[in-house]
Amino acid sequence: MRLSKERTTTLRVAGLSTLFFLMLAAAGIVSADAAMFRPREEQSVSHREELRQVLSVVEHRTADGKVLDKMRQKMSLLGERELHVAALLCERINRDEGSAGASIAFSIVTAMIVLR
Repeated sequence: MRLSKERTTTLRVAGLSTLFFLMLAAAGIVSADAAMFRPREEQSVSHREELRQVLSVVEHRTADGKVLDKMRQKMSLLGERELHVAALLCERINRDEGSAGASIAFSIVTAMIVLR
């Protein structure tokens, strides 16, 4: 099975972007934000809103019901920090729908959820 040149390039960019992000996270370069220091009550509200935002993007871009169920299960395992990063990426996806940046952001969100 041969992949088109465009598809191969897209897969390479998505893979490299995911690897780069994971390396930054592992090195601690991706810093904590003020959300980590909010009162527990505010964190809960923020957590639910971010979870809803990520879930809506995943549901919009994923047609397979089995995959969606598995993604929902895995999303519940995301920590506050990971969920916040995923929500920020989903804002980018919603803002730039159809662009290469949105595709890369979705690949990163997917990798964050699947690799959890």
